[in-house]
Amino acid sequence: MTPTLSNLAVWAFTADRVVLWMLVLTRVTGLLAAFPVLGADQLPLQLRAALAAVLATILVPVVPVPATLPSGVPALIALMASELAVGLLLGTVVAWIIEAVAFAGALMDTQMGFSFVQFLDPATAQTTSVSGSFLVQMASVLIFVMGLHHQMILALVDSYRVAPMGQGVPLQAMGLVLLLGQLLAKGFQLAFPVLAVLFLVDLILGISGKFMPQLQLLQLSFPLKIALGMIILGLLLRELAPWLVPLFERAPRIALRLLG
Repeated sequence: MTPTLSNLAVWAFTADRVVLWMLVLTRVTGLLAAFPVLGADQLPLQLRAALAAVLATILVPVVPVPATLPSGVPALIALMASELAVGLLLGTVVAWIIEAVAFAGALMDTQMGFSFVQFLDPATAQTTSVSGSFLVQMASVLIFVMGLHHQMILALVDSYRVAPMGQGVPLQAMGLVLLLGQLLAKGFQLAFPVLAVLFLVDLILGISGKFMPQLQLLQLSFPLKIALGMIILGLLLRELAPWLVPLFERAPRIALRLLG
């Protein structure tokens, strides 16, 4: 064995770098697992694992090294669980914005009558509404068009300043609850034009049925509400990007704020 390989300091340094790479990989894996599209089941597992390994290798040189690294297996597992939680939180903020869009689509479909034709979404393996699935696909494309995935990687690097390794998960619980309420309100705001127009249609049809009992309201309301709902939804698509871009731009800062 050469003198370099027989030097115990070299092996100790190499072991520390491997442990640091594993910890960075764990936080990156949490981010990718919760991030829309990149964490979806339709993306091959081998590709997701390779992407996480490449990102971890790139980020290791710029990540601040903690003063002490875990020496035993239980301490290492506990620290990896903490790192995974931080990564999941970073990706979950963006996933919740997508869920707010899906919530708006579900509200629209309930009023338009599309709630009876829910189908299995291959991206999430769950039943979803027609309008919700369409809006989610548009929002997912917008994530990569505006470069949010790059901003989230920068936020991941910045998260080591806000939540250093070994410091646990400094989660702001009240901030998390407030964020959920704001996103639900945003989802209702997106669906409000369709809901308002279709409510007026129901009101007009109800008054018409009162004065014209012979009017076939059931046969008339379904095609009328679907047609008007699709028209309003088409007009909303023009405003979808201006509505979503501010949310996506604030997502990295919100995630870091939730970490303290």
